[in-house]
Amino acid sequence: MFTDSHTHLNNSAFDTDKEDVIGAAFLAGVTRMVEIACSPAEWRNAIDLAKKYPGRIFCACGLHPHDCTEYGPEQENILKKLFAEENIKALGEIGLDYAKKYHPAEIQKETFLKMLKLTREIKKPLVIHCRNGNLPEDNAYADLIEILKNNWAASQNYHPGVFHCFSGSLEDAKQAADMGFLLGINGTITYPKNNDLRETVKTLGLKRIILETDCPYLPPQSIRGKRNDPSRIPEIAGALTTIFGKPLKEIAETTTLNCKELFGWS
Repeated sequence: MFTDSHTHLNNSAFDTDKEDVIGAAFLAGVTRMVEIACSPAEWRNAIDLAKKYPGRIFCACGLHPHDCTEYGPEQENILKKLFAEENIKALGEIGLDYAKKYHPAEIQKETFLKMLKLTREIKKPLVIHCRNGNLPEDNAYADLIEILKNNWAASQNYHPGVFHCFSGSLEDAKQAADMGFLLGINGTITYPKNNDLRETVKTLGLKRIILETDCPYLPPQSIRGKRNDPSRIPEIAGALTTIFGKPLKEIAETTTLNCKELFGWS
């Protein structure tokens, strides 16, 4: 039994065969998925998809750093009302992106801080997007971790969240883990040149890992360049069997348990 903790099934890449893709994932043993809605235009569609598959698809709603300028009092009030719905399990994805930097870093930080304040009120875990730029000074992980350390109460009585599609350093991972965060691992773990990520995952340990596809993006090496989908989770898990020297069944059980603890489902 696997969980895909991060999907974008409402992306236009799935317009013609979404139901077939979801069915194929179930057949592959991916019994639960979390649909991520990154902007106000996506929030209701994610909730509707979760309602269509009760107990099997859940969702998270937030503001991607690319859309951070859309956040204001109106959007905050909408989110507060939406989070009363049973199927919304997290706030996200939110964070910092210095790779494309559609908006200045200071504006991204400002929105991230506002959403941290919101999550203290709604009591939901975070799905964090963090991506460094190409220059040494464009260190989104350093900025984001500093914000969390200065504005996050470690004593809160729920799991803090996940660093989705983790691409930081081992030191970044250790600092995230020290605050209680999990790492979201996807198809990039299978890329031949990604030895640093494999070493980081091994060092952190299986109890700090959840699986994701980020579909339709970031397919595993076997279909690189093609559309990704949730049925690829067992293949991603297979890479962890090599890293940890554990059977696939144990990888599935532990990462699914980690998701249950994070998202609070039974």
